[in-house]
Amino acid sequence: MSSSSIQVVVRLRPMNEKEKKHGTLPVVTASTQDKSVTIIKGQGSRQARTSFCFDHVFTAFSSQEEVFEETLKPVIGDVMKGFESTVFAYGQTGTGKTHTMEGDLSTPEMQGVIPRSAHAIFERLRQPQYSEYIVTCS
Repeated sequence: MSSSSIQVVVRLRPMNEKEKKHGTLPVVTASTQDKSVTIIKGQGSRQARTSFCFDHVFTAFSSQEEVFEETLKPVIGDVMKGFESTVFAYGQTGTGKTHTMEGDLSTPEMQGVIPRSAHAIFERLRQPQYSEYIVTCS
């Protein structure tokens, strides 16, 4: 984990079928390497771009596993050391919060960060140093 206790992470969701069908053009681009998101307003010569930087950025092509490994897995290590933690998703309706947090529970590679976190915690609790434990969540 970084030295900051709060991290801001952005994930762009993939285009949905309706957007693809109507030929919708993306108005946001992202760079995982630069940790930036660029908003594109207008068209042609009147196009304006504004970029913002974050602690982590995931593109529409980032996998559920990548998001978990880079964001929540380090937090779970801290939780297992006794620290309390909160992770939440914030954003406008339809921006991919449920896709990121829950995902598709019927397909392991599409599971979101919540089921992956629960699995990781209980896998850790199988280690011998955890002979007794209480798990609570809210």
